[in-house]
Amino acid sequence: LLIILILPVILTGCWDLQDIDQRAIVIAIAIDFEDITPGSGNIYEQMIKLTAQLAIPQKLGAGAGQAPGMGEESVWNVSAVGRNISMALVNLQQKLQNEIFLAHVRVVVISEDIARDGINRYMNFFKNNTEFRRLSYFVISEGKAEDVLKSFPKTATIQGMFLSQMIDNEVMRQTMPDIPFIEFTIRSVNKGIDPVAVMVNSLGDVIKYSGLAVFRGDRMVGKLEKEEDWNFIQLAENYTGGIEVIRDVRSELGRITILFTNIDTHIKPVKKEKNFLFKSDISLEGILISQESDTDYDNDILFREMEKRIANEVKREMEAVFYKVQHQYDADIFGFGERVQAHLPSEWNKVKNWREEFKKLEIEISVEVKIRRVGMHM
Repeated sequence: LLIILILPVILTGCWDLQDIDQRAIVIAIAIDFEDITPGSGNIYEQMIKLTAQLAIPQKLGAGAGQAPGMGEESVWNVSAVGRNISMALVNLQQKLQNEIFLAHVRVVVISEDIARDGINRYMNFFKNNTEFRRLSYFVISEGKAEDVLKSFPKTATIQGMFLSQMIDNEVMRQTMPDIPFIEFTIRSVNKGIDPVAVMVNSLGDVIKYSGLAVFRGDRMVGKLEKEEDWNFIQLAENYTGGIEVIRDVRSELGRITILFTNIDTHIKPVKKEKNFLFKSDISLEGILISQESDTDYDNDILFREMEKRIANEVKREMEAVFYKVQHQYDADIFGFGERVQAHLPSEWNKVKNWREEFKKLEIEISVEVKIRRVGMHM
């Protein structure tokens, strides 16, 4: 009888049930430095401004025959200032009637100023918070982060969801590295690889992908432009990375455009006397999708010359990106240290400072290109 009386208590469900309209559902978060006016009396040197984009459930769930809210109608951007993330959220909570709920955060936008100052102290809150989604995206804004959340593209129901889906689509097309929050966190503390992050800027109601932020540890030290990032993607992430535009074989004024459809990358480290050598063999397949000249690529000689020209151009661009990152940023975003650790563990154990080794390493890139289709020809 005692067991029967206790069982209903144990099996009782929904004891902590909280209706969706009783939660302050955060979709996106933006973090900026707060400008402090002289003489404000604030004892802290620097404060941060946290902007949370809250979904309005009543606007998202339209009734029969009614269109759901779009853009500014369906969300509310509210900000608070604090010494750190925790204090800013406490101050933010005081402006809301419902409890803040972080389990639906899809993207965290950090201003470039904060990224260059070092972000570990700000990321620590999210790493320790049990509600926060580790697969949320981590994005760097060229301007103020809050401006990204305040721009509303015409097709966006919720701005944070729009930004997250935009990154998802680019990752699926293999034109952007897949670096969610958890992956960025792992790379920022790994001695054999440095992280990168997607950079965006907002222009009115348009959000634009502007390249990749390059980090050394937890500090942003530079940027790869959009024209450079796909070379990084091919070399480091083994993604096809989009298209390549080169000069026509015969006409110097004409251009041909190649869409890459497949890639096979093999990178092998070799220990030399004073440094490491990385041999990178890359095989690319693609199709010719645009031609601005009347060159007849049914001619086998011209066709092979075109493939060779594409391979040389890809190799040149990859080498330029590698040397820029190596000499200008001193950041191993390619993960060469991880490859040494995996393939040459005994040599890795001898390395005292991988950054010093990374400055000295050499790379040999070999690129082979096969064009499988020209236009609609098979």
